Amino acid sequence: MTFTRLKTLSLLVCALLALSFPGHVSGAGNNNNKKGSQPVAPPEPEAVIEEVNAKQLEKLLADKDYVAVFWYARSCVTCDKVLAELEKIDDDTDSFGVDFVKINDKRLAKQYGIKNFPALTYFREKEPIIYDGDLMDEEGVLDFLTSLEAMDLPDRIEEVNAKILQKIIEDTDFVAVLFCPDHETCPPRVMDKQQCRKCAKALQELENIDDEADQLGIGFVKIHDEALADEYNLGNLPALVYYRHQTPIIYEGELQREEDVLEWLVQNKSTGDEDDVIEDVTSKTLSTLISNIDNLVVLFYDHGNDDSMTVLEELEQIDDDCDKHGIQFVKIDDAKAAADYGIDSIPAIVYFEKEIPNVYDGDLMDEEQILKWLLGQLERDEIEDVTDEMLDTMIKEGRVIAVLFYDNNDKKSQKVLEELENIDDECDALGITFVKIDNPEEAVEYGINKVPKLIYFEKGIPTIYEGNLEDEEKLLKWLTDQTSSDQIEDITDEMLDLIIEKMPHVAVLFYDKDQKKSQKILAELENIDDECDQNDIAFVKIDDDKEAKEWGIDEIPSIVLFERGIPHIYEGDLMKEDELLGWLVHQKRYSEIPEVTDEMKDKLVENTEHLAVIFYDKDDKQDMRILNELENIDDELEKEGIVIVRIDNAAEAKEYGLDHLPALIYFENKIPALYEGDLMNEDEVLEWLLVQKKTATIEEVTDEILVTLINEHEYVVVFFTGPCEPGETCEHTLNALESIDDELDEAGIIFVTTEDTGIAKKYNVKTYPRLVFFRNRDPLHFTGDLDDEDEVLAWITDDETLEIPGKIEEVNVKMLDKILAENDHVVVFFYAEGDKKAQKILNELENIDDECEEKDIDFVKTSDDDIDKEYDLPGLPALAFYRHKFRTIYTGDLMKEEEILEWVIDLHESTADVIESVDRKTLQVLINDVEHLAVFFYDDECESCSDILEELENIDDDTDKHGIQFVKSNDVKLAHEIGIFAFPALVYYETGVPIMYDGNIASNQDVFNWILEQKADQSIQLINRDQLFEYIGTKDFLAVVFYKEDDPDSPRVLRHIELIDDEAAEYGIYIVKMHDKLMAKKYGFRNPPGLTYFRKGKYINYDGDIDDEEEVLDWLTSPANMEMTDHIEQVNRKMFEKIRKNSDYVAVIFYSDECKQCPRVLAEVEHIDDEADKAGIDFVKIDDKQMAKEYGVFALPAIVFFKPTSKEPVIYAGDLYEEEQILTWLITQKDPSGDVIEDLEGERLVHLIEESGSIAVYFYADGCEQCTKVLEELENIDDDCDKHGITFVKTRDFSVADGYGVHEYPALVYFEGGIPNVFEGELSEEEEVLQWLITQKTEDRIELITRQMLETMVEETQYLAVYFYKINCNICDQILEGLELIDDECDVFGIHMVKIQDPQLAKRYSIKTFPALVYFRNGNPLLFEGDLQNEQSVLEWLIDDDNRELADEIEEVNERMLDRLMAESTLLVVFFYDDDCAECEEILEELEEIDGEADMFGIDFVKIASIQAAKKYEIVNIPSLVYFRKQVPVLYDGDLHQHDKVITWLTSQDVFEIKNEIEEVNRKMLDKLLEENEFLAVFFYEHNQPDSTAALEKLENIDSETDNLDITFVKMADSRYAKKWGVTKLPAMVYFRRRFPSIYRGDLLSEDEVLEWLRKNRFRQPELNIFMYALIALAVAFVVYTAFLLQCFKPAPPPPVQHPKQS
Repeated sequence: MTFTRLKTLSLLVCALLALSFPGHVSGAGNNNNKKGSQPVAPPEPEAVIEEVNAKQLEKLLADKDYVAVFWYARSCVTCDKVLAELEKIDDDTDSFGVDFVKINDKRLAKQYGIKNFPALTYFREKEPIIYDGDLMDEEGVLDFLTSLEAMDLPDRIEEVNAKILQKIIEDTDFVAVLFCPDHETCPPRVMDKQQCRKCAKALQELENIDDEADQLGIGFVKIHDEALADEYNLGNLPALVYYRHQTPIIYEGELQREEDVLEWLVQNKSTGDEDDVIEDVTSKTLSTLISNIDNLVVLFYDHGNDDSMTVLEELEQIDDDCDKHGIQFVKIDDAKAAADYGIDSIPAIVYFEKEIPNVYDGDLMDEEQILKWLLGQLERDEIEDVTDEMLDTMIKEGRVIAVLFYDNNDKKSQKVLEELENIDDECDALGITFVKIDNPEEAVEYGINKVPKLIYFEKGIPTIYEGNLEDEEKLLKWLTDQTSSDQIEDITDEMLDLIIEKMPHVAVLFYDKDQKKSQKILAELENIDDECDQNDIAFVKIDDDKEAKEWGIDEIPSIVLFERGIPHIYEGDLMKEDELLGWLVHQKRYSEIPEVTDEMKDKLVENTEHLAVIFYDKDDKQDMRILNELENIDDELEKEGIVIVRIDNAAEAKEYGLDHLPALIYFENKIPALYEGDLMNEDEVLEWLLVQKKTATIEEVTDEILVTLINEHEYVVVFFTGPCEPGETCEHTLNALESIDDELDEAGIIFVTTEDTGIAKKYNVKTYPRLVFFRNRDPLHFTGDLDDEDEVLAWITDDETLEIPGKIEEVNVKMLDKILAENDHVVVFFYAEGDKKAQKILNELENIDDECEEKDIDFVKTSDDDIDKEYDLPGLPALAFYRHKFRTIYTGDLMKEEEILEWVIDLHESTADVIESVDRKTLQVLINDVEHLAVFFYDDECESCSDILEELENIDDDTDKHGIQFVKSNDVKLAHEIGIFAFPALVYYETGVPIMYDGNIASNQDVFNWILEQKADQSIQLINRDQLFEYIGTKDFLAVVFYKEDDPDSPRVLRHIELIDDEAAEYGIYIVKMHDKLMAKKYGFRNPPGLTYFRKGKYINYDGDIDDEEEVLDWLTSPANMEMTDHIEQVNRKMFEKIRKNSDYVAVIFYSDECKQCPRVLAEVEHIDDEADKAGIDFVKIDDKQMAKEYGVFALPAIVFFKPTSKEPVIYAGDLYEEEQILTWLITQKDPSGDVIEDLEGERLVHLIEESGSIAVYFYADGCEQCTKVLEELENIDDDCDKHGITFVKTRDFSVADGYGVHEYPALVYFEGGIPNVFEGELSEEEEVLQWLITQKTEDRIELITRQMLETMVEETQYLAVYFYKINCNICDQILEGLELIDDECDVFGIHMVKIQDPQLAKRYSIKTFPALVYFRNGNPLLFEGDLQNEQSVLEWLIDDDNRELADEIEEVNERMLDRLMAESTLLVVFFYDDDCAECEEILEELEEIDGEADMFGIDFVKIASIQAAKKYEIVNIPSLVYFRKQVPVLYDGDLHQHDKVITWLTSQDVFEIKNEIEEVNRKMLDKLLEENEFLAVFFYEHNQPDSTAALEKLENIDSETDNLDITFVKMADSRYAKKWGVTKLPAMVYFRRRFPSIYRGDLLSEDEVLEWLRKNRFRQPELNIFMYALIALAVAFVVYTAFLLQCFKPAPPPPVQHPKQS
């Protein structure tokens, strides 16, 4: 505001002076027409904010420290209004050294986080900050741009000029200013003067306290202004001046001691207040003060509390006394801060001595008593009292603390306290902070039930003192022992819970101190306590049987490692401490599936969002085999946030209804799903788990799981299938129902399925399959057609189904959103679960539920977490009535249900004749759901808004008739988010796309007509396939929007494109739309929408945000995209304006079709188009006579040159037929100095570095004396460099220097093929420099690079070896000489080797000793751990395939590496692709899926993006997959998008076999061959064994004969695997017949005998079968014959014995 007044005053003074001298003014006017008189200069134009493009902005940010950027958009109406306001402060910002520019570039805006327009970003030394205030308030914007807060950068002292400094001093109470020499004296980064070095060092130290000063309310800036320093008589610089209320104080101490400086600033701040008041601080400032001030008193108070204000008045009287005694007094009005320090009642006083708090518990109204207490604290050492929050903070910080838990009213506690006061000083000397706390709840948290009790904390781990607290000497000895001892700390169960929660890795020994075994093990484990500490593993012990049982520990002693809360049970021998340590470190470093108990599992289910549990039997070999397979996916699951554990507990498995093990259950938010696939297939398991996490699927559950779900959730749909076999109807029905699972999930309904029938019978399910819907545990059976999923979905989501008669339904947020979207009238009761008052209200509201239902009003309740924030409610409980999504909140008594019913019915029956007001959430719903929506934004403070609103009410009904919903909103924050800063405003949304009205908003008719025009605007032509081909051939520029006809998002996408259709037409671009899926697929869009741009038939695809129409238009009209050929482009006026805006230098040839000379001139000029382009000049041609005349061209053809430094173009006056002359003229116009070789900057320099074979770049700074001297010397070798083919240039471009890590000047970097090498020697010795340059040019040396160079090379180089070394290191130099010997060989293998001196960077790669070698493979580092002095072993390590390959990733190779792989790898798959190929990325993603599996089959899988390599191997089409078996290529001709078919092809026997050669296999391949072949011969051998080699040569001769016998013949060099089949000596031959092995015992050197043996084994089976059948037939015949004989020759039975009586 001050500057605006000054400008006004200046104008008035000028006007008065003009009136005082009328003669002079009139004289000027009279002489106007006289010969020889000078015309009056036109008035200076008003200040305008300069327009820039992306390149210009980038350069501006590189060159200027303070830049304000105004972002605007083409369709933004508010932008013009805001811009007009901001133009008023453009001059003011200039005077403060702030460059103000504007830019229209949405893509660039997004990079800086700008989503809504207009917006303002302030760049301070390239660091951006977005202005979030009112852009219409130009004074507020100016204050922001020139304020200290806006300039503030973290950990950096901001540089200011004199003008800004003056304003800061005036506006800020406390400012510290560091005065440094001028930039001319000390250029940036040049340290050749003592005062420059001193200033830089002071600045470096003071940067460390910048943030602390900020938090204390002290601004910190620096200024390079010697003249201003002289005004203050500061003497030698640097100097520090502290402005306190604009009064300067000079610091006399040492500037490099930052702690002393901070203390001085704080002291002067507290003594600088003229008023006797206690300073108010913020929470952040308080934290800083506590950390930096030894003696601090804090008053926690409440400004609105009478007691607080009374106490404050009293304490103001002792503020000065505290200052005198070195005690600083502050106050804070912050309830949260008070709570953080455990202050429950306000006001309260806390005294901090060296960060240790002590709470005052006396009379706060007696200031004398308080002062006496404070002075007593200062003079006396006593144990400080702390709150529980203070204690938690101290423990969290890892301090060494002794805490006495006591009771102030307990006599024993008082007695103990008196004794312990005697050892407080000794504890301080030991580095132990001694505090006390009177808090029974906190004591219980640590397992203390009886006080007094003392706990010692070290690194957060507590240890309880069990001795006599009254014996202070013994206690002191115990504390001393604790600080020096390595014992494992004993803890309570409460402490254990806290440690597990707070520490990432905790090893816990559950033991019994009275058990001998425990004592023995404990003695052993004490030996590894320190090693655990070194590996950041906390080691504690606990003697608590109950706690052990809680974790399922039945055997004592036992060790459990908790990794981020997940337990791992140790099953080894606890007496072997080294093995245990190894296990602990291994578990920390590597991820394995942990074993848990059932109790652990329950805790994990409760606390883990995504959990997979494997139930298994560890005594079952098959279970263990499955478990080993699943270990392979543990890492992938961890990356996806899924915790996986295993449990060996059959009883627990039965609780989930699992009868067969192993089994897998996935829990998501405690909801379980049962896996029913093959657990041996880890890929299938991984895919299933990821699908479960990422998508909504119908979970398979057991009866036991189902009971839990029904009891715990509001809505559960159960599909009872009964026993369901694959292929049955139930499976088909279930698959169909999967299609509605997502919709149910969105509605908050859980959908599960079960084959179990127990629960089904309970709910009268008699036939299967059956669907039952449980609504708050109440079941409802579906009686419709289960095969019609649409009918099922409609039934489940129908209001009558959801409603339970006589009850207000409890719904979740998802269900509530659905109900509000689908029902016209809804009453919602929002409440917090467990709120007793809410329950009483609900009991009353139940009485009116039926009446509401009769009126067709839905009544629901919801108590989800944060429901009040979600629905923007003033508080809970709350009752709201929704009519057509519009909400009205009830403000009466919620206990009076009759009044509520009357209110609801009145709202239901009333009709809204006004434009409805909406809240933020409702408006967002309307924008997303309503196709045509008009929103009137207004501000309650806007005077005209009410009148305009009244006018617009008249068209509300009319808009309704046209299907347009009209609403209003006074949410100013929401309006600002979408770029509305001026009110009132009208925005029309169509399919969610906003268009702002820029007409007369007070005219309702104009508004109505405009809305109808927007609704009717359908301008993009729909075309078919024939029209597409026609347009591609006839239109120069054609944009085609491919979309899906049935996609609900398509209307929104098309609407965005329609908004730019007319403007695109001005550029000659014709936009059409098409919903032909085949055409979309042909042009690279498998899943539309997408945009394809045809330029003279050549097409490119848009890869940006298709919903951002301005970004689309910028892309379509980008000169780079509109360029169609290598010829000079023809453009129209609109296109030229775009090119002119984006390019610094443009040459235009104006011509006409009627001009006879034009064709010949155009042909000549075409010859220099490429040269002009290389020189950075865009060349175009325009056929527009009128436009030519506007630029002063009246005769055609003509060449006109435009450059940024001149508003008027320059017309070429030379010979138009001399193209070389034209080119020379253009280059001269671009750079009149002609110094294009010697001094380069920016992109031209970067381009030269990249394109030039050999170039030396001298980096220097202006004002640097040393730089000038060196430059003079180097000038002497410039010609010599030219003779040796080395280009020599110099530059002052700091941004380029930064890019290569050059921070100190002068510096020399040599580039060869774009690879940098930094000169280490003396730059003033030009002969040494020349010799070094020649050596670099003629010999292949290991280049020296900087950090930035390394970061760039890591990103861009496939294989990079980096040698880290130190200066003055003899061994480093010796090893370097050795590595130089293998540099050339590394190049042959495509490995680039460089060296670097950067110890800090080395730490990043875990390098602790020098020298060291790190190998980067496609950016992934690997540290060499071998002997660096053996360069051959280094080379072998670098080219080793195991080191080259990366896990789960297809390796990118170059041509050299591919050639080497061809020579070395017997089985090699190569994917040839192109970086510009649209579908290659999708194919690569598919192929990545099988990379690991291919490795298992011994197949190397690589990719290469090289057309030359493809041509070399006669690959015609890209992409292509080629399989090289011993360099014999086979081209894959299937679908590359189906990875399963690719791997099947790669591992198929037809592709695998090579004629007349025994194929080499690995284990995986052999297993596959055994499954696929009935007859298989395997030759097991050893590499480099004479017997194996000789046998192999012989056996190669019978390979084709074995093929004729239908026997697959392979070889395998795997002695361990051979043992599996009984082979004990190699070489050996094993023949497999239907997997049954037979070992050949003969002579392997006799190939004929081997062949005969194989033939016999091949045909032995059928002969054996015939023989067996014959034996069986004979045996059966013999049995039948014997039975026949026995029957025929059976002897007659003897006569019966007579009875004695008969005889």
